Amino acid sequence: MAMISDRGVHDMRGSAWSAYDRLPVGVCIVTASGMIRYANPTLHGLLGCEPGGLPGRSLCEFDLDRSLPQAWPARLADGAVRWVAVAEMPLPADADGEGADALRMLTVTDVDALCRQEKVSGDGVPSRPGPAGMPMVDALLEAAPVPLFVKDADGQYIAVNDAFARLTGISRADMLRRTTFALTGPDMAREHVGQDRAVMEREGSVQYEAPVRTAEGAMRMVNLTKAAFRDQAGNPMGIVGAIHELTETRPNEERLEAILEQSPIGVSVSRRDDGRIVFVNTRFAELIGLPREKLIGSRARDYYLDSHQRLRVLERLRGGGGVTNMEVQFKRADGSPFWTLFTVNQAVIQGVPVNLAWIYDYTERRSMEEALRDMASRDPLTGIYNRRSFMELARSQLARAHRFHEPLSVFVLDVDHFKRINDTFGHATGDDALRMVAAGCQAILREYDLLGRLGGEEFVVVLPGATADESRVVAERVRRHLARMPIEAPDGTFRLTASIGIAGLEGATDTLERAIHRADLALYRAKHLGRNRVAVFEPGM
Repeated sequence: MAMISDRGVHDMRGSAWSAYDRLPVGVCIVTASGMIRYANPTLHGLLGCEPGGLPGRSLCEFDLDRSLPQAWPARLADGAVRWVAVAEMPLPADADGEGADALRMLTVTDVDALCRQEKVSGDGVPSRPGPAGMPMVDALLEAAPVPLFVKDADGQYIAVNDAFARLTGISRADMLRRTTFALTGPDMAREHVGQDRAVMEREGSVQYEAPVRTAEGAMRMVNLTKAAFRDQAGNPMGIVGAIHELTETRPNEERLEAILEQSPIGVSVSRRDDGRIVFVNTRFAELIGLPREKLIGSRARDYYLDSHQRLRVLERLRGGGGVTNMEVQFKRADGSPFWTLFTVNQAVIQGVPVNLAWIYDYTERRSMEEALRDMASRDPLTGIYNRRSFMELARSQLARAHRFHEPLSVFVLDVDHFKRINDTFGHATGDDALRMVAAGCQAILREYDLLGRLGGEEFVVVLPGATADESRVVAERVRRHLARMPIEAPDGTFRLTASIGIAGLEGATDTLERAIHRADLALYRAKHLGRNRVAVFEPGM
């Protein structure tokens, strides 16, 4: 009888667990030691395991045995990694004595599309995924002076911050997988669902007032701001939202201010009517380099470095939307610039329309990323674009020329008798000569002309908006400039010459490769005619 009873208990538990089989997030039941007792189909798919392959295995195998308040990479069955967010809650005691200390439930949410940031190296191979700022996003979530939440595409909460839990009286763990019906009546919940659907179907955000049930059981009017987040293909993955209380008590304000003071993110609040700052936290004051008392009353506009970036922010706000993680340059009190990830939303606090802004110092990471991009796109000898980057940028210019029916021309430049220079003066002097040629071209070309090194002593130029005849004038100036340029050698100085072939864009279906080929044919003609000259492509070459 004991065996029958025991089996019945396990059957009942298995039946209860099967309720998680259709959830869109991964769910598993694990023992205190991390052994998986149950896993739903979503988690099997997420971790790349065959159906039924997870029970009996350990969380350690998949790097899911951490307790970090942020996203991290889980290890899949095939050894790859996928970024996930994990929430944990204990299970209540059951009939066979296994209780909260013995079994716990984990929900595993796929956030790979949000976390993964493709960084391409010089050879074109994507690097391993990085956290892409997720710890910063988590810090924003917790430091925000308002309740924040994240829902998946089915309307289930997958993340809320502590401010949300304090407002509603529902713990963060208990809120997971619940819907807006837990916070308000059915009629109002349906309105929330409609607003969610509307914001996922279009760009921008929505803002509206509605009642929610607070921790004390009362219904309180709040202002909600919602925006959709999307995957790389632009498909909506869910909703992020903020709840702004329309009436706040002094103790609540003090509690929120204390949270802001501990935030590693700069926070400011400015009036929408005149842009005057009414609140900043300590981190914001540190970033700007002024005492808080001097910042209060100043205008937010004074700290933008680029007026065009400020106008972009204002356009978003005037359109009723918000700004999320926009790269914006601000300036410190001493005038020095720094890059930020800038987030700003509109709200109403005690009846005053304001802008709530969060700034995260992005300078060091931005500089590193720019240096890596520059290294990957530049020829290490001359500092001009390498072949791969030149071709990418030139194709963009070609597409623009086709779209606006504008002329475009290409010329290919080759240093005459370059092997003789290497043989006579040595390869080090030859390298110096190539650097001088690149610098000499840049001295003549316009700022928006593209200059690249195809390889060896051969260079290529794209001149947007110029016909082949107009390019001949520029090419002649380059040729003459190079011929007059003295180049240092161990035993004195010498001069070099260059031959140039030019080809213009031919028709709406012309390609960059064909244009360069025609310029090469013209270059061959210039060489054949005696070098140190410019030739324009003609049919029959």
